[in-house]
Amino acid sequence: MFQVAVYGTEKLSTIIREIIEKQYNSVVSSRGGENLRVIAFWDFSAPQNSVKDDLPILDFPQIRALYKLGTIHGIVVPRELIVGHTDLIQAILYGGIEAQDVYVTERIVGKTITGNQWLTFLCPYLSAKYLSYLEFHIADQCNLNCKACEHYSGLVDKPRYPAFDRFAKDFNTLHDYIDDIGVIRILGGEPLLNREIDEYVKLARALYPDAIIHIVTNGILLRQMPERFYQTLRETNTGIHISFYPPLETKMPEIVEFLREREISFEVSPLIHSFEMKQTLQKAESPDYFYRCFQSRCHNFYDGKIAACFLPFTTKYFNRYFKMNLPEDGAIDLYTPGLTTEMIKTKLLQPFERCCYCRDAISVDWAQMKKPSLLSDWLVEEN
Repeated sequence: MFQVAVYGTEKLSTIIREIIEKQYNSVVSSRGGENLRVIAFWDFSAPQNSVKDDLPILDFPQIRALYKLGTIHGIVVPRELIVGHTDLIQAILYGGIEAQDVYVTERIVGKTITGNQWLTFLCPYLSAKYLSYLEFHIADQCNLNCKACEHYSGLVDKPRYPAFDRFAKDFNTLHDYIDDIGVIRILGGEPLLNREIDEYVKLARALYPDAIIHIVTNGILLRQMPERFYQTLRETNTGIHISFYPPLETKMPEIVEFLREREISFEVSPLIHSFEMKQTLQKAESPDYFYRCFQSRCHNFYDGKIAACFLPFTTKYFNRYFKMNLPEDGAIDLYTPGLTTEMIKTKLLQPFERCCYCRDAISVDWAQMKKPSLLSDWLVEEN
């Protein structure tokens, strides 16, 4: 009997337990497979002596201890509960649970699973064709040009948009390896600068019908966008996320009303008074900053490649502007012969040389860059 713990304390976690013990085990055992027994639920901050549906709720150190003892053989994570939680799987794997013992369920909300589909209801994380989060640029340049922007948008010397036909081909290739994504964020630079933005939204929704899709914008151009753009947002159930910077402080009420009138789903960040700066020219001995960097979980898709973050794709602008040679490594070419989903997801969990030039962040006041830009606009000063 293979004993597992199910992540979460929500109703969905209870449903997953019932599915495992009734439908899944029945189908698997009829084909000579091993039954699963759910012996606990787990939560990162479970109170002591908590119980749910006659099973204990354990925190992660308890789960890890039972795993090391061989009492728990695996962890089951409901797919719907990791949507947008980009750090959950990484915390499990970095915390001492072997990747082959972490299983992701299929989506169950609004789905019907029958017959042989039960045999793939649980899939090892590394071979599951699922990512909780993905972002992609449709414009590298920006109309706000903040200092310390790690996308280096203010250093882009001319408009840069991906050719849509090539992008569509590349995005379909990504879908061959990753056919379900929790959250997709379309960004830049400033994505509203791209006049073909509707096409990117439609493509993302067609390929990933269950994803939460947001356009991340500074909001400056929202009231200038054509009505067809808002029709596309409504038809594709795509939302707007406004990064709220000081230049829009007096205009935000009007923007909010504008979006409400058009029945657009949106959210506005808190007013941004500071940026986190962590780039440096001084190379660390190892790239281990990767493991504590939240951006290492912001999977980025760009020019037919995917990487753990955006720096493999945007560092080129810093290098060109300042005539530097920071590493531009870390991207996985989706057209590599013999590439597999497991190879992609394994690579996304590993640091790369560019990480040696990131360090613990310091807070700097938000400001727009001036030209010519200075190295101090982008780099943490070294002692």
